[in-house]
Amino acid sequence: MKRMHNVVVATVAVVGACGVSVAAPLGAARTPRVTSSNCVPSQLGLSLAQSQGAAGTIYYPIVFTNRGGACWIWGVPGIQPVVGAKHHALGPRATNESVGEMPARHLLRHGAAVSVGYGVAESSNYPAATCRARYASGVLVALAPFIRPTYLALRISVCTRLSSTHTQLLVAGRTGA
Repeated sequence: MKRMHNVVVATVAVVGACGVSVAAPLGAARTPRVTSSNCVPSQLGLSLAQSQGAAGTIYYPIVFTNRGGACWIWGVPGIQPVVGAKHHALGPRATNESVGEMPARHLLRHGAAVSVGYGVAESSNYPAATCRARYASGVLVALAPFIRPTYLALRISVCTRLSSTHTQLLVAGRTGA
């Protein structure tokens, strides 16, 4: 038994000297190292999940689902309320509520998802003259370089004179929270 131990130690020493790392102790299961690139627009799908309300704001989870091989994604999506078949901008873009926070990189395997809670403040919370509310027919969602501006149908009332919508960093899962 002692002779076998010396052979294993010598083999590990040679492998280590050749620049190959041996992270797991003998007999332990090794987790394969995942090497992948950044997500590209052709492998990501966008959808809306079930909305939830809280304190005068409705949150619409916008879900980014990987339809391809494993890839990395991170950041804050740009979200613009739009109206009409030509998707004309309606009011200001969503404000970023995570300014100053460091984005987490998310590894998405096939079928996995990240999401963002798109917050839409009730336009009736603002004075009519300050807000000038209108209904959007949807939103354009972009997150360069991962996804080009993509239309999602979403009938919401937004202010056209001030930003009444907000976005934040992507989080793991499909709930936006």
